[in-house]
Amino acid sequence: MADHSQFGSPTKEWLNHEAAYAPLPEPPIHTLPAQEIQKQVNGGREQASAEAMKAEGLAEKVQIKSIRIPARDGHDIPTRIYSPRGTTSSHTALPVYVFYHGGGFIYGTPDTEDATCSRIVAAMPIIVINVAYRHAPQNPYPAAHNDASDAFDWVMSNASSIGGDVDMVVVGGVSSGGNLAASVVLEKRGEEPRIRGLVLGIPYLVLNSGNFPADYHVSKDKASRIQCAKAPVLPMAVVDFFAKEFRGKSGVVVPDVGLASERDLAGFPSTAFLVAGNDPLRDDGFMFAEKMQRAGVPVKFHVFPGLPHAFRRFDDLKSSKRWDELTVESIQWTLSEQKPQVPPLDVKVEESTSMT
Repeated sequence: MADHSQFGSPTKEWLNHEAAYAPLPEPPIHTLPAQEIQKQVNGGREQASAEAMKAEGLAEKVQIKSIRIPARDGHDIPTRIYSPRGTTSSHTALPVYVFYHGGGFIYGTPDTEDATCSRIVAAMPIIVINVAYRHAPQNPYPAAHNDASDAFDWVMSNASSIGGDVDMVVVGGVSSGGNLAASVVLEKRGEEPRIRGLVLGIPYLVLNSGNFPADYHVSKDKASRIQCAKAPVLPMAVVDFFAKEFRGKSGVVVPDVGLASERDLAGFPSTAFLVAGNDPLRDDGFMFAEKMQRAGVPVKFHVFPGLPHAFRRFDDLKSSKRWDELTVESIQWTLSEQKPQVPPLDVKVEESTSMT
């Protein structure tokens, strides 16, 4: 049985952030329709991404191409391809990172991810594919998962035409995008060419919270969904809101990739995790990583103690820069040959400031 509650207490870094900028307001999930919240959040994220692109000079370092990938039902999936400037005439195929953004299956547009994807390309020679899958409430499950799978198939069939190396494909995602990335790998495992790596940032892997194994924790109060129920950024009320909207009016029970068996996880590619400590989804990452390791999968695991879900959106945090560095390091790690480690999980703790 597990106890990861020591990572839940806020750090001075986060408390200093709240002191400087004031605590985050309560999310309007009980006062506004989901589509209105979606519009507001997307607008804010698009603006923040555009400002980062300009402030960090990313447009001068990265070339961006917008395409549409056909889905199985005739929908065209908006997709963006990010590559280093000056590579159009190069004959060297680059690794490919297929990226699924976060946002609780509700938020996200192609524009919201420009800075996130461009930072990776600016830091290493790679092609990043940003898949703008469909979102709830307009398109509940399984639209997002189908789009994620169809877009991945397109990448594997067309990697060479965009300058990519089909034998060096890594899949990754943040939060809900982590669920999609893990689901794609679970679906495609055993296929050739094989997926080289998987990168999961603050992954949302158990969508039906009631299905989280009761015997995983040493006691109920140690569970991240209990300990961090009122955490900033993503309290459990918002997690439940995301799950409800994603199920849609049919109330269909969406699959929990985080509950895949060790047998199903055997043969997974090298997988890197970036997890936040004060996050209801913290234990999704821990449980999945531990299960993977027992299945013989090479695992690299980093935890940011005391920081909330999606803390990367706050540029004043030193840990946000470290997040960017670790994302690139994790992709590079999965691209190199790795060997499984003997349990228990080797947890690397990221601490830019001391715990309170």
